[in-house]
Amino acid sequence: MKKKEAAQVKTIEIYLDVGKYFLAKDWCQKAIKFFTKAIELNPNHREAYEYRGIAYGCIHEYEEAIADFMVALRIHDSYAGTFNNLGLSYYKLYCFNEAVEWYSGAINLFKDGLFYSNRGLAFYYLSEFEKAVSDYNKAIKLKTPDKDVYTYRGEALASLGKHDRAVADFDKALALNPCDIQAYADRTLVNNWTD
Repeated sequence: MKKKEAAQVKTIEIYLDVGKYFLAKDWCQKAIKFFTKAIELNPNHREAYEYRGIAYGCIHEYEEAIADFMVALRIHDSYAGTFNNLGLSYYKLYCFNEAVEWYSGAINLFKDGLFYSNRGLAFYYLSEFEKAVSDYNKAIKLKTPDKDVYTYRGEALASLGKHDRAVADFDKALALNPCDIQAYADRTLVNNWTD
């Protein structure tokens, strides 16, 4: 019996590895098939549900992604990445309040710059610009400089009428990536507001 169980575990790991390979290549439909095969062999494999949810998100099937992430949470409820992935799925469905809740759950489990940045973006689309700026500030403190976070914070600051600070953030984004068209466009727009 132990030999059969060991072979099954090995087969599941192979299915997961092949699924991850296809996911990395953006062959999401193929990835879903292999993650599903792993789930069929072990219906309690959190990682298989997590990756299949990511693959569903890759093909814009966010409801299916949410269903898989919820199963993954029932199996292991303290994995911050799952909370973040739920936030991303709700964000993609334009359910920003739900996205904020799931990102907050991720942050409660693990203080990560990406989670703060994601929640800041959801706050931005809820027109809660002060909260967005606060989250972007935390993201900047926790992670390596990221031109997107500076661009997002600049947009939130501009929405609050803090144009000089917004331009400074757009300049930081451009210093990190001189080809950032969004930062150039935002900077030009804000400069026109102040003229």
